[in-house]
Amino acid sequence: MKKILILLAAALFSFQSAHADFKTGNGLVATWREYARSIAGKSYNENDDGFYTGYVAGICDAHTHLLFTIPEGATIGQACDVVGLWLEKHPEEWNKPAKQLVIKALKEAFPISKTASKKS
Repeated sequence: MKKILILLAAALFSFQSAHADFKTGNGLVATWREYARSIAGKSYNENDDGFYTGYVAGICDAHTHLLFTIPEGATIGQACDVVGLWLEKHPEEWNKPAKQLVIKALKEAFPISKTASKKS
């Protein structure tokens, strides 16, 4: 019985530690570079390119008008470029959670507008 309790406790603790951030800035930079290679017409990893675009798009969809305001008519490509260029300028941040870095980059480039905050 004691062994079963120990195994259950170990499983519970390992499940909780798995809740850590999915991707860090280091991983995001690698996918950004594949995205940049695709834009430049070079050979690239389609999975990483797609992951990067989808990751940035997801954060844009989840947080626009809450934490930043993407201008009307802006494309996902523009948001991806903003984030990628921000990452290149801030290698000291790459150890942080990817979500935090994407939000930080987008907040700097597209601060929340006063009209968007009044709508909330």
